[in-house]
Amino acid sequence: MKILRNYQPEIFGIIVALAVLNIWYLSSIAIEEAVVPKSYDYLIRALTVAVGGFIGAFSAFWLKSHEEEKKDKDKLKSALNSALFVLIRQINAIQCIKRGLDKFKTPFDRGLSLPAMKPPDYSSVKQDIDSLHFLIDNDNAQILMELTIEQERFEQTINSISIRNEFYVNEVQPALSFHALNGRPLPLSEFEEKLGERLFQGAINGAVILYEHVYASDVSLHEKYTVLREVAKKSFPGEKFVAWTKM
Repeated sequence: MKILRNYQPEIFGIIVALAVLNIWYLSSIAIEEAVVPKSYDYLIRALTVAVGGFIGAFSAFWLKSHEEEKKDKDKLKSALNSALFVLIRQINAIQCIKRGLDKFKTPFDRGLSLPAMKPPDYSSVKQDIDSLHFLIDNDNAQILMELTIEQERFEQTINSISIRNEFYVNEVQPALSFHALNGRPLPLSEFEEKLGERLFQGAINGAVILYEHVYASDVSLHEKYTVLREVAKKSFPGEKFVAWTKM
């Protein structure tokens, strides 16, 4: 049925052509058999040409309108698929980071033992919000706003990694090496005493913020992906949209 719908203008054009030919043929027979006066020959032929021309022009107009409508529809579907693909890339990026964080369980290990992480450049993994403005007209303005917020959350998460890395590499790690604290099972109080409150608390708090951003982003990205895919399937029933598979 979907294939037939895509070729409706062509099918209609064929039917119209056959109908015009049939009218012309029957009128010729009628004249030849003297069913109608010979004087009506010119009138019937003129009428046939006029009707055929009108229907031909109408068919061309309908075909053009159909093609433009299909082009607009494909553009909207492409925008939704692109948005879903960006979410999938962001999900995979966060999950990759999260797997590294999961190895460190305590605040101390996260703050002082978690090595600096250098994720790839994700600046291109960004939603094209302008291409999704049609969602407002479809009563889906809420998901558009949520996608905007989600993009900002993702960027903030990646930025929190960079901030923590810079602090850890430039200040915490040199202090740990200077006081020979790397890998030593010492009481927390001794670490705090030798590192000083600013470095010790800064390392712990920086890791807390990093973990909060990553874990919150992991949950919210899945939620936005699920909602957007439901909107896409509802807006374009029967069409295919990219699906996320856990890696």
